[in-house]
Amino acid sequence: MNEEFKTGMMVDETMKADLLSAAKWAKFLCIVGCIGWLFLVIAGIAMIVLGGKCGFPCGPEGCNPQASPLMGGLGIFTGILYLVCALIMIYPLMKGFQFANGTKAACLTGSEAQLARGFAGMRSYLKFTGILTIIVLVIYLIMGIVAGIGFLAMQNGAQ
Repeated sequence: MNEEFKTGMMVDETMKADLLSAAKWAKFLCIVGCIGWLFLVIAGIAMIVLGGKCGFPCGPEGCNPQASPLMGGLGIFTGILYLVCALIMIYPLMKGFQFANGTKAACLTGSEAQLARGFAGMRSYLKFTGILTIIVLVIYLIMGIVAGIGFLAMQNGAQ
């Protein structure tokens, strides 16, 4: 078998234009993601602060018979969940910016090192997203099984 392997790939002008366009869209999506991240952090902090206050039945304004301590705990839990989601969002945003900036620099300067940096960012972003997707699917599966067992238990208890 006499096969000749090339040591490098050639990127023509059409490919560069496509990569540059992808980098611009990636940067746009990352900027929108940063704005969403900021709203998530603000909402999380607001829920922690305000959620803790709405659960107390009696306060300086008097008593609220409809308030429940569970409501305050739920607001705090939701706020913490929002902050955890915001923390998780940081890594893919950084890797998206790495892809966008590295690829743009590579297309403008012809630097293979910058292109490699950009593709490394994209690889990390896609790997992180894939692993996170698997985790979410497993959680959904577990929730479905637990809900099914709960439903069957309710059916058997009603008979």
